Amino acid sequence: MIAVLGAALAFLEGAAHAGGQGAVRQDADRKVVTMTDGQGDLSLRLRYDGKCMLDQITVRGRQVAGADGVADGVRIDGQWYTTRTGGASPNVAAGKNTLTVRGIVYGKPDFQVRETWYFKTKPDGIEWTIQRRYPTAATLQDTGFPEWNFAAIDTWKGGVLGNGGVVWNKYLASNDATYGAHTSAVTFWNPDANDCLRITPTLPPGYQGAVRFSHQRSGQQSMHFSVSKEELKPNHELRRYLPDRGDLWAPFQVSPGEVRVTLTLQAPSYRDAYDRGTFRGVDGDGIRELMNTVSRYGVIDTHLTGGNGWLSGYICLHEQWYGQIALALADPNYTANLAATLNFERDHAIGADGRVKSRWTYDAGDAMPGTYDEYGFYEAQWGYLMDSQTDYVIDAAELYDLTGDTPWLAGQKATCEKALDYLIRREVGNTGLAAMRTDSEREHQGSDWLDIVWASYENALVNAEMYYALTHWADAEDALGDTQKASSYRAFAARLKSAFNKPIGEGGFWDPANQWYVYWRDKDGSAHGDNLVTPVNFSAIAYGLCDDPARRKAILDRTEAEMRKEKLFFWPLTFSSFLPEEAASSNFPFPTYENGDIFMSWGEVGVRAYAAYDPALALKYVQQTLARYAKDGLSCQRYLRGSQEGAGDDILAGNCMTIVGLYRDIYGVQPKPNRLYLEPHLSRELNGTQLRYLLRGQKYVIDLNTNGSAITANNCTIRDTSPFAVNAANNSLEYFPGQSKEWALSVTPAKGQRVTIQIASWPTDANAPRRWTELGSGKGKAAYVVAHLMPNTVYEWKIGGKAAGRLRSDGAGSLRFATAWDGVAREVEVGRPIPCKPTPALRATPPATGRVIRIDIAGSLRKSVSCKPFPSREGWREAPGWVCKGWGAP
Repeated sequence: MIAVLGAALAFLEGAAHAGGQGAVRQDADRKVVTMTDGQGDLSLRLRYDGKCMLDQITVRGRQVAGADGVADGVRIDGQWYTTRTGGASPNVAAGKNTLTVRGIVYGKPDFQVRETWYFKTKPDGIEWTIQRRYPTAATLQDTGFPEWNFAAIDTWKGGVLGNGGVVWNKYLASNDATYGAHTSAVTFWNPDANDCLRITPTLPPGYQGAVRFSHQRSGQQSMHFSVSKEELKPNHELRRYLPDRGDLWAPFQVSPGEVRVTLTLQAPSYRDAYDRGTFRGVDGDGIRELMNTVSRYGVIDTHLTGGNGWLSGYICLHEQWYGQIALALADPNYTANLAATLNFERDHAIGADGRVKSRWTYDAGDAMPGTYDEYGFYEAQWGYLMDSQTDYVIDAAELYDLTGDTPWLAGQKATCEKALDYLIRREVGNTGLAAMRTDSEREHQGSDWLDIVWASYENALVNAEMYYALTHWADAEDALGDTQKASSYRAFAARLKSAFNKPIGEGGFWDPANQWYVYWRDKDGSAHGDNLVTPVNFSAIAYGLCDDPARRKAILDRTEAEMRKEKLFFWPLTFSSFLPEEAASSNFPFPTYENGDIFMSWGEVGVRAYAAYDPALALKYVQQTLARYAKDGLSCQRYLRGSQEGAGDDILAGNCMTIVGLYRDIYGVQPKPNRLYLEPHLSRELNGTQLRYLLRGQKYVIDLNTNGSAITANNCTIRDTSPFAVNAANNSLEYFPGQSKEWALSVTPAKGQRVTIQIASWPTDANAPRRWTELGSGKGKAAYVVAHLMPNTVYEWKIGGKAAGRLRSDGAGSLRFATAWDGVAREVEVGRPIPCKPTPALRATPPATGRVIRIDIAGSLRKSVSCKPFPSREGWREAPGWVCKGWGAP
């Protein structure tokens, strides 16, 4: 256990920087200067022989710069002017670890840009400040502030962006292919070389940053930084990707004067920088790569986070998994961008009646006529997709679980209520079931994610998501103090659940003959989609509607039997065909597209459905997903049922959802607004897995084992065999038993101490003993607080089975004490409360002031103490079992 704790603390404390401040070496004859950071991981070479550019970038011993290196420039009137061509040599002043380059001039004769560059080497990087001065106002068609050129498109696998997204270089394979976003920070990485180049700009107040990545015809990959007063606008509709040209951003205005930007450049080890932990039973490198590519690819731009990605440029607001991706990715930049996305959608995609537009994209290509707006939101031509209502609310509620940001949640309250109430107003009778906008499949309109299947009227998938949204948002209403709203949503959800689970003959969705849930019911009462539709049945189980063990077993066993029969690596949308009248003709013959093909976006609900039932089965599909990623990068929209080969141009970031299920449902990592909750469902081959997890700026280490799991933070490890949660607060670690929303034990190690706590027993009864085993290293005493006991009550305290004294809880029911150990594990117990003796009676005579009373036991004066007066101020008053403030144990 100590070895595990030591490994955990190494991650939490971080590695100390080695080396000094770095060095600057000038070769005046050759007019070059080499700058190296203190660790020797990053080296830049500046050439200033009639030009000014970085012609070499050495990252952990690997030369990555292309022939055009790194330079500054502007494009005006169709012509580029840069620091790499022409002009006089600038003036260079080199110090021990600093370099100043003055007199950099470039541009048109009537528009001469002047710059000064400042470099400073540091222990773990190099700081580069560019001071640019524009002579007059002008319109720039493009700029490099600076422009970076790398040797080839495969110099890097990609770059993680400051908005949580990614430039994935395999999607810039063709000449002139270009992608850009409104962010400035980027970390390029190469997993084979185990290196990164991290570029973090600091912009002046009031300025906006943007990046543009292009595959140059020379074979180089370029990246242009732009810095402007106003946010750059796309040059072609709302596109952030162009397959064969580089003019992504529209021209923009600059004003006369100075703009100063500082770039912090670092070259960390890739495995260290993106260390997700030690994995057992699965491909840990594959998990890291998949999360840094597939899951991030859905970020199109700042405040545009989706599940399709920037090649096709779609965001489906009728997808409920963005908060879940944020959970598994654990990148604060992605999380912040998702919050900005939901704010953007709140402001522009939701009508006054609460109707949520279902999609965003670059142009009006597949929009219902007249619905595409200036912000890019629209209704899909296939129909009104009603899961837009539920999924927006789910994403907001699950994001709050990650951030605990109550003011942000309050800003979403009215909108989420409107979105839910839109469906609540469509309740069928008093069933809790919401009706779609179509009455029958004969209208040939979709109503949910399976947009060209004609699910109508009472849609089981939408109503399953409605149940999940209502129950989850009710918790959010509690957090906002609106218990009335929370209660009304839970009551509606209870009606929905009851109706949902009724047999189809009684108006519900359960088919007792086939032992699964049907997809929808038309207004005439007829049942449809009776072909084991996996999103419907997995959602019913995963979201808590189907809590009948016999039904769960029937669905999951049948599903697995069908999977083995066809030897499928992943769950298809259905196992048998829809009827011809139930779906678009393009879905036939079966299996085709939404009628039977494999869409991996539903991986998390599948894993969640199986995890508690059979963890080994859930894990099998995680392993098969990782094997498929190793084969093709999951770079497809779907997999064909017959060949199981990837197909479709619309690459889906939702292909990561099975790995999201690994984190959420198998590893059991489920953040809550005030804690990190852990409810694992493990098979033995996962024993020894250790996760590094970042939540709300706090690093945690999670050790997983079928015999009990642990979480480490603040030099403290808490281990339990049951689900539990922790929260790192100040220098303490708080323990939450089970699903409790309030902590029950707080441990604060002394400075230099490391503490491990093994929970033995933590009952809900405040009168029952709490027991744990403590093990530690280092001197000093660890401070404990035990909460939620009986207030103002005496408890016996034991260490190592021996009485250590008696402690009185305070008015809030908390006990405080400290322990110092002798190097061996020992049990600590806060026992049952000690009852006060009924005799002899405690008598008190209150004086006139009511401030000091005489305490008599058995007629003898024992002590005078400060105490609140008794209700009666006259004569003796017997109070059996009375304990006065200030009086010791009876």
